Amino acid sequence: MSAELCAPQARSGLRMDFVFIADPLTTLKPAHDTTIALMEAVQLAGHRVLATTIGELGIDGGYAFARCREVTLRPAVLSENMWIADTDWYTTDVPFRLRLDEVAAIFMRTDPPVDGKYLRATFILDLVDPAKTMLINSPSGLRDANEKLFALRMPELGPPTLVSSDRDEICETVSSWGTSVLKPTDGMAGRGIMLLRPDDPNLHSILDTATDRGVNHVVVQQFIPDVVTEGDRRVIVLEGRPIGSVRRIVDRGGTEFRCNMATGARVLPDTLTARDREICNAIGPELVRRGLVFVGIDVIGGKLTEVNVTSPTGIREIDALSGTHLAADIIAWAIARCAKMQGER
Repeated sequence: MSAELCAPQARSGLRMDFVFIADPLTTLKPAHDTTIALMEAVQLAGHRVLATTIGELGIDGGYAFARCREVTLRPAVLSENMWIADTDWYTTDVPFRLRLDEVAAIFMRTDPPVDGKYLRATFILDLVDPAKTMLINSPSGLRDANEKLFALRMPELGPPTLVSSDRDEICETVSSWGTSVLKPTDGMAGRGIMLLRPDDPNLHSILDTATDRGVNHVVVQQFIPDVVTEGDRRVIVLEGRPIGSVRRIVDRGGTEFRCNMATGARVLPDTLTARDREICNAIGPELVRRGLVFVGIDVIGGKLTEVNVTSPTGIREIDALSGTHLAADIIAWAIARCAKMQGER
């Protein structure tokens, strides 16, 4: 009798395998990371959680494989709008090699930067048959959608933006706009983001460093004053539709402007707006067309500033503060899609 026929039954039918390509489990924060919330939802639905890393992917005989380990989680519990996780929040079995088009779904959840190592992983995942295995997100979509640049395909949705490596051009733009924000094209969690002011005597030095003296492109956006009082908002988008949001507010007495949870921003409950739906109606079809079905967008003052596709986070905070069950909803959606794919084969 095959292993598949011996597998225990899950609530939605045959037990499915969900592979998470992520950073090492020891580096993840179970009370915060969306990856862990999704893993818990898979386990609670009765399916198997398998974890691997980019370095454990490979190709053999024209097929993509990974060295995976089955993960058993002790789910975090919600207490007074905060997730509480055990110190020993997971256990794993011995690694084993698995052909990736034999699993139900693959969540590519490795944090940026999108460097050579990351790109090689997407090329390996290109060999996974999307008719057999659901890829969240599509490897080609991950390559195409730079998180700082993708929104510029629809510039009317966001603030005035310049992408350049020319320091003189950037200085002229900042002089015209006034206070501006500089972002590296491959950063995350607020890293490398700086305020630019026309009268700052350090402006040229900042640009020398940020562009590596004119070698590297940077993103420069006109500062949106609403961020001071309203913060910024992370909106989770599933299949082009907004499904939940959280507000991030700077709370450092004026010594910080970055509204990233990694830089100490406070999170507040939030609700979806008509503007969120307007933005998603505009950008959603293009995301779906590229296989970018699970995305987090950043909105400041009604302006789209970033489209996060590699490892969008915020699910823990939204579920804790708003009483939603987004992790479970996303996994229920994925299970239904995978069941339909299996039924069509």
